[in-house]
Amino acid sequence: MVPMGNSLCRSRGAAAMLLCVLATMAWVFTASASTVPISGLSPYPDGGDPNDPLKVTVCNGGPQVGVLYRNSESEPYIAVNPTDTDNMIACWHQDRWSNGSAQGVYGAFTMDGGSNWTAFSVPFTRCSGGLPGTTGDWQRASDPWITFGADGAAYYMALVTERTSSRNAMVVSKSTDGGMTWSDPIIIKDHDARGIKSRSLFHDKNSMTADPYDPDLVYATWTLFRNGGLALLFSRSTDGGYTWSAARPVNKTETRGKHERALYRQGSQIVVLPDGTLLNSFYCITGDPRGRGFRHIGIEQAIFRSRDQGKHWERLDTTVSPMMPTGGFDFELGIMVRDAGSIPDIAVDRNNGYVYIVWQDGRYNPFGASTVALSRSTDGGDTWSDPIPVTDITNPYGQEFLPAVAVADDGTVGVLYYDSRNDVPGDATFDLDVYLVMMDPNLNILGEERLTDTSFDLRQMLLTGFRGYFPGDYVGLDAAGNDFVAAFTVSNNLGLPVDFPQDPTELRVDSHNRQDIVFARVSRGGASVAAIDQKKTKSIPAVGSAGQPSEEQPRLHDAVPNPFNPQTNIRFELEKPASVRLQIFDVAGRLIRTLVAGEHYPAGGHEVVWDGRNEQGSAVATGIYIYRIDTGYFTATKRMTLLK
Repeated sequence: MVPMGNSLCRSRGAAAMLLCVLATMAWVFTASASTVPISGLSPYPDGGDPNDPLKVTVCNGGPQVGVLYRNSESEPYIAVNPTDTDNMIACWHQDRWSNGSAQGVYGAFTMDGGSNWTAFSVPFTRCSGGLPGTTGDWQRASDPWITFGADGAAYYMALVTERTSSRNAMVVSKSTDGGMTWSDPIIIKDHDARGIKSRSLFHDKNSMTADPYDPDLVYATWTLFRNGGLALLFSRSTDGGYTWSAARPVNKTETRGKHERALYRQGSQIVVLPDGTLLNSFYCITGDPRGRGFRHIGIEQAIFRSRDQGKHWERLDTTVSPMMPTGGFDFELGIMVRDAGSIPDIAVDRNNGYVYIVWQDGRYNPFGASTVALSRSTDGGDTWSDPIPVTDITNPYGQEFLPAVAVADDGTVGVLYYDSRNDVPGDATFDLDVYLVMMDPNLNILGEERLTDTSFDLRQMLLTGFRGYFPGDYVGLDAAGNDFVAAFTVSNNLGLPVDFPQDPTELRVDSHNRQDIVFARVSRGGASVAAIDQKKTKSIPAVGSAGQPSEEQPRLHDAVPNPFNPQTNIRFELEKPASVRLQIFDVAGRLIRTLVAGEHYPAGGHEVVWDGRNEQGSAVATGIYIYRIDTGYFTATKRMTLLK
């Protein structure tokens, strides 16, 4: 890993920011494998002694407590410039604290599609160059978010905090040259924490969306915690981010039925539909307000909308799906993963307006472990499909978490997630990989790509106190034309002991380079999909000029008929002889029937019939079933529906 230098950008204005960029120009990476490192060692001052926590935290401007993971990065996000898809910007936590936020939020940009990255800094905090009395006069920063406008302008939003006074704010900076230079931060909303009432106000989980059709419109949304309650806040800019409307609550605790009320909303994120409608997604907790306190009723993914660019919002939520909250967990050591939790990610197909939402859910795993669920709306959010698992539900001990979703220009849906399938239970490490599943607009799975070169050890990651390992509350996924691009956190396999539990009252510096942000690009041509490192991928079938599958590629076909009753035909093609396993599962991941149990098949096309019966010969119930093929060199999964 290449260090990024320790120079600070303490001057104000665009010219000074350019000097900051030039000072870090030596930090440039060139792609040589399927993942490209885009973060490095800490650029922030160490006070002359990187091992002395008091000296390292002098730049904060106030006394601190917690474990400072200097040289470690987390919670990345990425966005692609719609006017030049070779230009992308990634951002992340730089030098994360165990008890919340980081010394600053950092970033890098590329002008060549991801092969080379150049670091930049925005003075959101004192350690990243903010001067006393300026909009960068803050101790810590968190929740980095990047969005591009229709004209190619980029916006960088963050949460900034004062740990010693509870003062906090939402801030934004703008770049008009692809990330090379940035404006001074603008405060959208802040609370100065004067008095008991004000000290309870806290902003959290922000996101920002530039309108893809109008370069003057930019939307911001986040959660405000206040005296035990909360509300989703919304602010917008109508002049390209230079000024912002007063932040106002939208959809407070509204009554949804006679005895049901939405009590809690978090993780809000806005997308803009082709007709200009704003759709805000979040997870929601509902309860019964009768009597003292509230009786919990349920938790769900939900949305509400604005049809006039944020001036007015729907009063009531639209339910996407009930859910079973869950998260990653190191069962052997009893340590949680602080991951996306219930927070959704959302994407829209700008060609047809289809909307896709993904989240972590425990309903598909017999032990309640985390898997990734997806739901789709084809009518602008009025109705939503029953959620389906997009990850491998056949391994009851597997875990999948931290999902993100994007839609390519050709309508292909990509879902990125962390996966423990390659972990060996009982050994010294908890091995993780990052995968990308690709689906067509009808949610048929086309295939998957492993984005990590090798597995990485979760147990080397930084810890957020009792909340566990911290890769971030979200990861970055976007589309560059028909390609998918991703920025995500990986740990460096240093062989260090797990630092758990931690003393919440101590001040300590951990200077190990525990984890970094890396970039991966899944390059796609026509209907075929291939990762940068061809030797590490599984091919997705190409389609010939006559629209027929190429005989040189393996393929699992849609079941015919589908829906079916009483039987259906499952066809597959092999590019070379193989031992085939073909199995049927229900949506909970339970094995229903093994149709082919490792039999040898020659190259070419084959067909297997399923009669709708289980291993015991009993007819199964109406519902959705998953069929999966595994040949050793090719794996694919599809869905079918039995109707009676």
